[in-house]
Amino acid sequence: MASLIDADDICHDFAFGLWRLWKNRNDVVFKGIYRQPLDILEAWKKSTGEYKASLAPDQEDHSLRMPKSIKVSDRMCTKWKRPRFRTIKINTDAAWCKDTLRMGVGWLGRDFAGLLQAAGGSGTGFSHSAAAAEASAIRFALLSCIDHGFDDIIIESDASTIILMLKKEILVDFSIECILDDIEVLAQKLRSVSFAFVPREGNRAAHSVAKYVFKEGRSFSWDCIGPEFLFNFLVAKDVNLSIRL
Repeated sequence: MASLIDADDICHDFAFGLWRLWKNRNDVVFKGIYRQPLDILEAWKKSTGEYKASLAPDQEDHSLRMPKSIKVSDRMCTKWKRPRFRTIKINTDAAWCKDTLRMGVGWLGRDFAGLLQAAGGSGTGFSHSAAAAEASAIRFALLSCIDHGFDDIIIESDASTIILMLKKEILVDFSIECILDDIEVLAQKLRSVSFAFVPREGNRAAHSVAKYVFKEGRSFSWDCIGPEFLFNFLVAKDVNLSIRL
């Protein structure tokens, strides 16, 4: 009779096998890429091997091994910058609890004048890592953009490693490959999508949304009026405008 460890291994192998088949299906449908069965099997074995290696008991740190974040130079502007005309800039962020694995993902979209077009988030999800939560925030934002009819957008996030993966500048981490693939498929449904890193100081509005939905533990969607707690971030902090009441 198989032990519990053997049963876990079988479940992991089965799950990775299903995912590999789904990924190959997406490549065929959306990219026209056809792979040989042996190549798919090799990719499947590689994914399961990397996953099991990451759980090895002799590793002291089980967190994702990710490159160092992009450093903000003295000349890099830390304020939010307006997009070009007819483009919506989408800022995303995530709040994640290591103990409970709960996450909150938030986003907001602003136009060339810096005016809020829409915002939203969800505090009902779970994630195995902070990186997965950040990637999930981008995926959630793209789904919302499709719903709102935004088809020319810039996605900004302060998760530098995720942005580098989406821009194909570093290798994709296998543990969040499924989320990144979803993002790529969703992006193809829009006319124009680009991904950019923004320092945390320029992403505070999105961070406030992520914290809010995480605390409330439910989903929200706001129109151009927006919630009251966003006012200071949208007007006074991110864009650094002075206002007179």
